[in-house]
Amino acid sequence: MVTNVLIVVSLIAFYFVINAIIIKVFSRKQDSLEEYGVGDRSFGWFLNAFSYIGGWYNGSLYCGWFANAATLGVFAQYVLIYSITTLFFMFLMAKPVWILGKVYGLETQGDLIELRYGSKKFKFVFAFFSFIFWIPWLVLEMKTLGYVVQAATYHSINFNIGLIVASAFVIGYSFLGGARASAVGNLVQGLTFTIVGVLAVYYLIVKAFGGLADLYYVVEKDLPQLLTLGEGLDGRTWASILITCTLGGYSLPGIFTTMYRADSSRAVKKTVLVAPIFGFMIGFMLLALGLGGTLIPGFPEDPQAGVFFLADKIGGPVMLGLIGILAIAACLSTISAVINVASVLISKDLVGTAIPKLDRKSLLKWAKILTIGIGIISIFVAMQDIPNLMFIALVMYDCSVQVFPAIFLGLFWKRINFPGASAGFAVGCFFSIFGNLFPAMVAFGGGWSAGIVGLMFNLVIIIVCAFVFKPYAKVDELFDTVKNYRETYSSKLM
Repeated sequence: MVTNVLIVVSLIAFYFVINAIIIKVFSRKQDSLEEYGVGDRSFGWFLNAFSYIGGWYNGSLYCGWFANAATLGVFAQYVLIYSITTLFFMFLMAKPVWILGKVYGLETQGDLIELRYGSKKFKFVFAFFSFIFWIPWLVLEMKTLGYVVQAATYHSINFNIGLIVASAFVIGYSFLGGARASAVGNLVQGLTFTIVGVLAVYYLIVKAFGGLADLYYVVEKDLPQLLTLGEGLDGRTWASILITCTLGGYSLPGIFTTMYRADSSRAVKKTVLVAPIFGFMIGFMLLALGLGGTLIPGFPEDPQAGVFFLADKIGGPVMLGLIGILAIAACLSTISAVINVASVLISKDLVGTAIPKLDRKSLLKWAKILTIGIGIISIFVAMQDIPNLMFIALVMYDCSVQVFPAIFLGLFWKRINFPGASAGFAVGCFFSIFGNLFPAMVAFGGGWSAGIVGLMFNLVIIIVCAFVFKPYAKVDELFDTVKNYRETYSSKLM
């Protein structure tokens, strides 16, 4: 056992060293907020694509969603559907968001709200709630990271120690290197858990079942209930989750940073074309393996440890170490993406709005300090016992979907105005939050989730107000800017 532990720990340690070297080689001096927050808008399509993949497809796939696939079946595959459909909206947004970001120096989602609706107060409130709805992912991924390190090392490394050490590593390079270090790290980690991950998980499927077709044949024969939505999961529940996750996923602050930091809108669109291929492949392979996991003798009672059990049983410590690296890579990339965007968001949208006298150098200092501060607080929270993590994730999307109307409609319809956007957002959030806390409050929705009920009120308010109130005075200028901008495209990869 000691030898096995040494093999796994050595492999994981080697991967951390490789990450550190590559990030150091491609690092730049962080002497401006634009460099720290959006990488000086210089990312080619390849770097942007794989840094997006690294930040979006998280370590929870290897634990929580794998467990859901083993116990709930195909229901867990909603994550694959919304991960792809979200990119459709990102494709539509690429040109206007990138152009407005370039012309007006936008660095956060809140910057776009202020530009479109001309209200710093709305920007502050909008950014605050966007942060609250999004930050649970940071805690969830840190918690997953601790669990992965513990499971992958035969429980020889304590959960808290693994969580603290690994999280401190990613916080450190995010602090030192900003958006570029995060993107380069995500590139390395994204390539690792997509290309290497697909091959490794497919190997496990072949060894355990003979292949994908054989796996589904066995599941259909022995566990047919896993190939249906299951009891209590009707069509409206399924549709609610897909809609809120698709629109809510598009509305997360990090999506806009992905668009700002590209060197052209074409680079963003190429990201959208590349990301689904690799993301779907690793996600599908993992969840397919999870479907048949419980059929393997000795499968653990805690299904979150399932993929690590299978790796060790089939491939020994080397395969366990490799699967551990893949899961850790997914965690690290998500943590770095969230923490970098969150630190700039708080610095510029909250601190900068509350204290308008702060110059950009001061805001850069705030962003760096907040990277450490947010990281430490998140580590502390992640070390606590937090039940129902899947429920928290779904509630988060119920809330973040309320961001969608103000941004999406605001970019394509001139008549959308501040009264409608602010009132719709407030009412939508009210129903999303309290509807989840008190389900009877949204029972009139006939089975649709609190997020969908809130979104319907949100949309009605914003559309009605579009015909009652006048839009922001500068809205014509913004639409003309997008229409008349002549973009110079770049073909560089990095």
